[in-house]
Amino acid sequence: MNIKQAAEFTGVSSRNIRYYEQAGLLCPGRDPENDYRTYTEEDLRTLKLIRALRTLDMPLEDIRAVLQGSLALPDAAARQEARLREQSLRLEAAIRFCGDLQQQDTDAATLDVDACLARMEGGPDRGWCTGWLQDYRAMAEVEHRRSFTFTPDTPVTTPSEFSNALFAYAREHNLDLVITRESMNPRFTIDGIEYRANRYYYPFRGVPTARIRCFVCDPDFAEAEVAPGRLRLQKALHYLLPVAVMAAVALLFLLPRGLLNTWWGLLLFVVFLALGFSGAWFNAHIFYNDKDNQPHDG
Repeated sequence: MNIKQAAEFTGVSSRNIRYYEQAGLLCPGRDPENDYRTYTEEDLRTLKLIRALRTLDMPLEDIRAVLQGSLALPDAAARQEARLREQSLRLEAAIRFCGDLQQQDTDAATLDVDACLARMEGGPDRGWCTGWLQDYRAMAEVEHRRSFTFTPDTPVTTPSEFSNALFAYAREHNLDLVITRESMNPRFTIDGIEYRANRYYYPFRGVPTARIRCFVCDPDFAEAEVAPGRLRLQKALHYLLPVAVMAAVALLFLLPRGLLNTWWGLLLFVVFLALGFSGAWFNAHIFYNDKDNQPHDG
């Protein structure tokens, strides 16, 4: 059975099937005549099992361990039940808090914000706030795996130097890295996940310095186990922090002087925002997740 037929039979999209293969959850055979993937009855059953466990929001790491036999299915289910119960408690606390806000005869201007924060941080709803921090960390970890950058020790002017730079990075962080295509735009895998890499140059003290940026190849690379609305907000905060900082600096400078009421004050505010967006783009594309952060360790 080919990948299209397997997708139709199991209800798992072709893209997700390829992703599960790259993540090490599935290893189909190949047709010796054309090298196309062929899926056996056991492969199809495995895909259905993966689909069932993903429906429970079980992390891919646990699913991989179950398939490899290093984690018993009942133990994996117990882990996931604990996660779901924790999420349920956070959601119940958030729902109660929303209900309390609705019942209060107040608005944003008169709300006792200090009391609200004290309740969130120290009261029975502490788990809701802790959940935000945990979800943010989960989102940041996935984003660090989605793309990362590092500065090699050499200028990286040949494909072999590019491969050596990637291997050096892998040794430094104890990664299982395999080069699948050696070139000036190489492809490689880390823990079974396929990446591509580009080389950039940027001036450092007047000297052009090579920088390597790596991207996961699969467009359906898994998102963090976070509610969609919260995930979008946390991603915005994660990447647009320079914009927020520059906006805050501009307002602290302009508001006390009443300069926002002038055209050149507004122009200066726009300039600050432009600098913030420029910094956000530059950090995300050139300096995001520097090697000192060790994104894949652990």
